[in-house]
Amino acid sequence: MRSDPTARVGMPVVCAAVVLAATAAGGCRFTLPATVLWGPDGMPLAKAEESSTASLAKPAPRTIPLELTFVRSDAQDPAFPDELWKLSDEQVLDAPLRRRLAANGLRVGVVTGPLPTEISARLQDAKSGEPDDGLPDAPSERPALVRRALRLLPGRPSELVACSAVSELVLLEHDGDQVHGGTYRDASTHFSLRSFPAADGRTRVELTPVVRHGPTERSWVGEEGVFRMETGQREHPLDRLRFSVMIPTGGLLLVGPDGDEASTAGDAFFRERDLGRSTSRCLAIRPQARMVDPLFADSPPADSISADAAEPGRVR
Repeated sequence: MRSDPTARVGMPVVCAAVVLAATAAGGCRFTLPATVLWGPDGMPLAKAEESSTASLAKPAPRTIPLELTFVRSDAQDPAFPDELWKLSDEQVLDAPLRRRLAANGLRVGVVTGPLPTEISARLQDAKSGEPDDGLPDAPSERPALVRRALRLLPGRPSELVACSAVSELVLLEHDGDQVHGGTYRDASTHFSLRSFPAADGRTRVELTPVVRHGPTERSWVGEEGVFRMETGQREHPLDRLRFSVMIPTGGLLLVGPDGDEASTAGDAFFRERDLGRSTSRCLAIRPQARMVDPLFADSPPADSISADAAEPGRVR
């Protein structure tokens, strides 16, 4: 008697169904491996290839190295900032934003190309340009130049301290045709700094002025589906003064005060009275490597480091 081939094929399927039903009735649970391929007769054929999601996984985040320099000058030393601003291109920002920044005492420009020897030396030597009155430096006198090196994760904010805390800060904000402001107690000024690599090797830097004030408080902050408790002062971000600039390889971003002394954002962030004399500072940001957006990069840069080594810090 000839056997039916259809019956032979269907028998393993019936047996597998009976085993599954008995296991479920007994309260047991099991999981079939996702890397196993099952044939039409209910028998395993072969292991599948590794999931394609592994090959499509994002590469380890790369950090963007930046050098930040604060250069201090006083009212008797106007030559250095004036010469430096003459070398900068302030039209990297559109006209409405430039007018808005100028009304609030801020100035932004980008320097491309080599710097004159005297300017370059001033940016490298902390003692250059300091007035020599024949007296030793006071212990509390602040240095003429402060330089910091940061490695930032693309798009992640980092805190950049502009001026130390003061007991009372009067700030006037120019908003178009209107002027409004307020008094902030125990206030300090900061920049929220973010950087992004561009496809052509340039680096985009975004700065947002922020005023922190008041007593230290605790608050719950939600991020990535979880809540965490943070301790800090209240923040007053000056969102209308946020700007973003593309810095070419070897270029220099300049940010500083504009106009006469007044209670503007430029004064709050870059001017202060130290030891009875008025001083102002200029912030210079220089990318330290040619960065390329990972979407356009053929291979990760050899000199980059992983995100585990990046620690955005406070800079002053």
